[in-house]
Amino acid sequence: MAGTLMTGLDCFRIPSGVEFQRWQGDGEWVIYHSGTGETMRLSEAAIAVLNLLAESGRLDKTAIKQALNALVDAPVSDHELQTAVNELTRVLLSHECIEQVSCG
Repeated sequence: MAGTLMTGLDCFRIPSGVEFQRWQGDGEWVIYHSGTGETMRLSEAAIAVLNLLAESGRLDKTAIKQALNALVDAPVSDHELQTAVNELTRVLLSHECIEQVSCG
């Protein structure tokens, strides 16, 4: 179910058959979601996670947290990073940009 975090599914991937096209418009990056036909403005962090998922195939929350940590210039607490990861994955799930899968 899109937008719902399910227990036992600890990794994320881009759904099969979904591709993203990216272009810059009005000073920000815009994404076209081929699966839903939706055009979205996503944060730099969301785009970075989608790029990593496209390269690696799947990521767990620890890898996403490390990627977000690499984007920030100042030290961020582990709690703040975890909150950001949870919110980012929630938003990407709700827009069907990612899906949860088993890490195994």
